[in-house]
Amino acid sequence: MVTKLNNYNKKRKPQNYWIRDEIENIIKENNIDRSKFHEVSKYSYEKILHKFYYTFFEYEKNTGYTEPQKIELSYAWLNFRKELEISETIQVRYDNINIDVIKSLVPDYSDEKICFVIVAEGWVYEGEISEILKIFPCEIGIITDCYIISKKFDWVVVNCEDGECVYRVELIRKNKF
Repeated sequence: MVTKLNNYNKKRKPQNYWIRDEIENIIKENNIDRSKFHEVSKYSYEKILHKFYYTFFEYEKNTGYTEPQKIELSYAWLNFRKELEISETIQVRYDNINIDVIKSLVPDYSDEKICFVIVAEGWVYEGEISEILKIFPCEIGIITDCYIISKKFDWVVVNCEDGECVYRVELIRKNKF
């Protein structure tokens, strides 16, 4: 539900802040414990974004439409590294998302598993999977793309808004013997 105040704020703020405001509203409306889901410290943003980006993406392909060294997450899912293992793609209906589908993509799923969440607009969050899944089905319609990433950066669950699908991407560890 968008209030008049939210409409006023949307007119004054850059568009990439709108998603942050919506997530904050959901946290408040659903009394989500901020110790279980919260925005990451601004001092950690750059480190987390760089680790994610340079671990999973062929970043050289991204420089054609962005300035060098700028991390561009919109449509980044088009540039995953070729050597990564990609699960089967699961179609989702955003008007009736099945949380169990996302849970099935998380290796060794547990409600208490702590992950990062990065939205294409650049905001970085951290929290328990159970809390993450309370936030993002509510707002899935306005998120362009989002990524749920293990804290070890060895897998990522991708929400591709354009394709109305989710899937998992994992690093492949090959023995060098």
